[in-house]
Amino acid sequence: MKNKLWIGYKQQHMETSGSLGAIPKRPRRKRIYLYLLDDDYNTMEYVMKSLMVILPMCNSLRAEQLAMITHNNGECLIHTSLNSTIYVMYAQLQKLGLKVDVRYNKTKY
Repeated sequence: MKNKLWIGYKQQHMETSGSLGAIPKRPRRKRIYLYLLDDDYNTMEYVMKSLMVILPMCNSLRAEQLAMITHNNGECLIHTSLNSTIYVMYAQLQKLGLKVDVRYNKTKY
C-alpha cells in the first residue's frame, strides 16, 4: 500500500512538472556601478564632505581614500547597487557639482 502511494505521487508530480513546460525565469537584475570622476575645480575637502553626506556608511577616512584614489587614477568606484537608489545618489552628487558616472559594467583600472 505504501509503495502504491509513493508511485502515484511520483507519477502525478512528474506529469505536472514536466508536461506543462518550463517555468519562465525572472530576468536577472544587473548590478549598477557609480563612479566618481576627477575634476580640477572642486577641492579635496569639498569632495570629502559631499561623499560623507551622500554615500551611506562613508566616514571621513573612507571619503579621504575615495578622493585620493579619484585624484590619482582619474576615476574611482564609489558605490554599487542592484536597485535604483543609485540614481538618486547620482543626481545628488551632480547637484553638488561633482563629476559622476553610472555604468553597467565594472571597468578595470
